[in-house]
Amino acid sequence: MFKLYDNYSSFVKNFHKFFSNFSNKKTFLNFLPNFLFGLIYSESITLSEIALAIFPLHNHILLSSIERRCSRFLNNPNFSIHSIFDDIIIDVLSRFKNSHPDVNRFFISFDHMFVQDKHTILLFSLRIGKQGIPIYFKLFPGKLSKHHGDAFKSKYITAGISYCHNLIKSFNPDADIVFLADRWFGNLFPLMDFINNLGDTFVFRCKKNMKVFYFDKKENHKIWIPIEDLPHYVHHSALYYNLEFTFSKFIFNLAYCKSDNHKESWLLITNGSPKMAKAFYGYRFGSIEFIFKSQKTNGFYLEETKVLNHHAFDNLYSLVCLAVLYLTCLGTDISKNRACYKSIGFRDTRINSKTNNHYRAISRFRSGLILFKLALNSSKYYRLPFSFTLYDS
Repeated sequence: MFKLYDNYSSFVKNFHKFFSNFSNKKTFLNFLPNFLFGLIYSESITLSEIALAIFPLHNHILLSSIERRCSRFLNNPNFSIHSIFDDIIIDVLSRFKNSHPDVNRFFISFDHMFVQDKHTILLFSLRIGKQGIPIYFKLFPGKLSKHHGDAFKSKYITAGISYCHNLIKSFNPDADIVFLADRWFGNLFPLMDFINNLGDTFVFRCKKNMKVFYFDKKENHKIWIPIEDLPHYVHHSALYYNLEFTFSKFIFNLAYCKSDNHKESWLLITNGSPKMAKAFYGYRFGSIEFIFKSQKTNGFYLEETKVLNHHAFDNLYSLVCLAVLYLTCLGTDISKNRACYKSIGFRDTRINSKTNNHYRAISRFRSGLILFKLALNSSKYYRLPFSFTLYDS
C-alpha cells in the first residue's frame, strides 16, 4: 500500500500557519484555508464547486451545509479578507528582489475589469518577469447601477496610484516606478500630471483624434494638429519631445509607434524617454491582461459568480487575488529551484528545435496550478512551499 503525501489536511494546515501571521481570529482562520484550497482545487468561484472540493475533510456534514457555510463566510461583516490581502502583499513585496539589470525599476499597470454587469474592478498589477501579480484593487457597482461611474472618477484612480507608489517606495526608496495604462486613460492629463509630480514615470496609450500644439515647418509656426497627422514612419517609431497637449498645454513626450505585428499604431504619451515607451508599454499585456485571463477563462471563471452583495464579492475577489498570488509564487519557485522539482517530470519550458534555446511554454500561474494538483494525495513527496515567496524569474 502506497503512502500518500500532501493530502488535503496538510495543505490546510500549512495555509493556516501562514495566515495566522496576519490574523488572530480563530473562526476566521478555521475556514479561510479551507475556502482557499477549495477555490484553487475546483478552479471555480461557484460556491457549490468549492464546497464539493472541501467535502472530503468534512464528509460528516451535508454538502449543502458546507455550501451555506461558504456563503456565510463571505457575507460575515466581521471578516475582511481584503485587509488580509493588503497585509500579505506588503509582506511578499518586502521579501521580493528584482533580478533584471535595472533592479530599481518597477512596472505597474492599471485598468478596469467588468464582471458581467454585476461588478466593476479597478485593478493595479506589478510586473513579475513576463507576467504580473495583483497588488491593489477597489470594487465598484456594475454597469446597471447608478453609481457605476464611480469606478472612473479620478479620485479613486489617484488613490490607487498613491497607494502603489507608497507601497513600492516603502521597501525600495530608490525605485523608479513606471505606470502603464491603455487608451481609456490617454486623455486624463491631470492624472498624468499627478504621476509626474510624484516623481514617477508613465506611459499611456492615447486616441488618434487628440490634438497637440506642434511646430509645422511649412507654416513656420505652431498649429493645432491631430496626433495621427504628425509625421511618422511606416516600420519604426517617430519620437517627439515637449509637445503641448490640450489648451492647458501639458508638456509631455510622444512615441508614434508602427509595427508590422499590429494593425493600429501605438500613440504613447510619456514623461520619460519616448525611445523606451514602446518597450515599456508592451509589458502591460503580460502583467494585467495575464491576471484578467487567470481570474476568468484561464483560471477561476470569475464571470460566473452569482454573488451580488458588495462585501461578499469583495471577500471573494480578495481570495481570487490570493489564489493568483500563491500559484504565481509557486510557479516562480519552480523556475528558481528547478533541481528541487526534477523528479516530477513536469517542465514549464520547451526547447526551440531551430535555435536550441529554451522558451516558456506554460505561465507561472498555470505551472503553480499544475504542481498544486499533482502534489495532492501523491505517492511521491512534492516540495510545496507555503510561504508566498516570490521570485523575479
